[in-house]
Amino acid sequence: MSVLYRAIWHDESLDEPELSVELALDCFSRWALDDEGAAVLDDGQVFLDRTTGPVARREVTVRRVVRDGSFGAEASVRDIPREGAPAPAVWMTSLRIVADGQRVTAMVENGMETDDPTVHIKVGRPRLVDDLLAVARKPKLGESPILRAAVWISSDEVAALIHVLDDPARTLPYIVFSAPADRVDPQWMARVDRTARRSTGVATVVALDRDAVTALRAELGNLAVWGGAVRTYAPGQALSPAESWRHRYVTGERVRVGDGAIVDRLVYGVAELSARRRVPDAFESLAVDEDGRVDRAEVSRIEEHWELEVMREQEERASVERELAQANGHLTRLRNLLAVHDMEDVYWTARDADESDGIPDDVQDVSEAVLMAQEYLADWVVVPEGAARALDGIDSAPNAYAWGNTAWRGLRALAAYARARAAGGPGDFWAWCQRGEPLAWPATTKKLSMTESDTVQNSTKFTQSRTFRIDPEVVDGGRVVMLAHLKISEGGGNLAPRVYFFDDTDGSTKKVHVGFVGPHYLVPNTRS
Repeated sequence: MSVLYRAIWHDESLDEPELSVELALDCFSRWALDDEGAAVLDDGQVFLDRTTGPVARREVTVRRVVRDGSFGAEASVRDIPREGAPAPAVWMTSLRIVADGQRVTAMVENGMETDDPTVHIKVGRPRLVDDLLAVARKPKLGESPILRAAVWISSDEVAALIHVLDDPARTLPYIVFSAPADRVDPQWMARVDRTARRSTGVATVVALDRDAVTALRAELGNLAVWGGAVRTYAPGQALSPAESWRHRYVTGERVRVGDGAIVDRLVYGVAELSARRRVPDAFESLAVDEDGRVDRAEVSRIEEHWELEVMREQEERASVERELAQANGHLTRLRNLLAVHDMEDVYWTARDADESDGIPDDVQDVSEAVLMAQEYLADWVVVPEGAARALDGIDSAPNAYAWGNTAWRGLRALAAYARARAAGGPGDFWAWCQRGEPLAWPATTKKLSMTESDTVQNSTKFTQSRTFRIDPEVVDGGRVVMLAHLKISEGGGNLAPRVYFFDDTDGSTKKVHVGFVGPHYLVPNTRS
């Protein structure tokens, strides 16, 4: 079961700690049974068959534990989908709570598993979290209070906001919305409220009026947020330009146009951070059955899964470290050459040059990589409208930032290749990359394919899925089968991004034409 959301908080205990646990179980019972008048469930299991809706069966489990002077409970709901449901997935929501007379520690997790990784899911807090927080006294995670609604900030409160954002002890991300500056956006306030509601327990949502936006920008400069944009300030990170990439920024135009998809991305981003949190030690007493048994088969399955994931990540890291070593070597040689010509100062001033008008070093996701390519790389790479397809799931995935910057790197590699060809450079894209040119893409079969298998090429189904729009100056009719593609990620299943392109550097346009940027499942092969 993949954990998608994990809310953790501490609270003051009631005088009798057992009552704190029973109060939480009362909220859980009414929520799980969907009955406000339901009695608190006893230990054991309850099975609820549903005659309508996508859920066919709900399994409810409750277990109380009394150990070493503390009281605890673990309760869960498992929803089994109906056969033929449009988005078949098993969803599970669990509550763990421990009270010892001084404080209460609570955790709510939401997770799912499915045989179809391409299913688009909406992540957010279960309603149970709202019910539990409504009866809590002063819930906090560390020093960060857990709030149930957005905080609306005026200019007088900006100094206090900056103090909180820059506090290294802050444990929750802050999603900060800025008021639109020059247009009326009737959905702005509703968007703030939706984001706050869905991210309850794992983030604090802040909304700035126009005066507050001006005040924040005067203090933080480019680290602020303005013009209807949204920035997610990651916890535990300094408010410095060097760390700005950690505080994800979405432009006002993308917020306005994307609307629901943007809310999904914002919530998924903070939920993904929450799922990385370590489970508090307070729940160790709930980890095993009363007789101490554990499911060894399940432990082995989990170990095998993570061993494979670690191996894949180690391979990726080794590849990145090799590329970094090559880039550092190139920079050293460049600096030495500049020094020979008494121009070493150019090297150092370039590092601190203003990037506001140049090609950005990084992007937030694949959608932004496409937009930046259209804006900055158009002289060498053509990415037409419509080439980007079904990116909502990719942009809201846990790997959104990594995939976005890998795609951006790939698009920049295609542009650098086209430019080199125009200057008389030899060979195709693979040969250019294999030579280790600056900005080159890895010339390995795991990252680059210049064609497809005979089976794919001889299949009408597969070739149709690889037939994309292209400039009619290149091909009459404006459509062509594209076989060459960048593999943005080896992992990620059918959601892993692909970039299909057509090399016209020997043709009339002297450019590389991108026909598709999107998930692997839209360009299936014999293994899909």
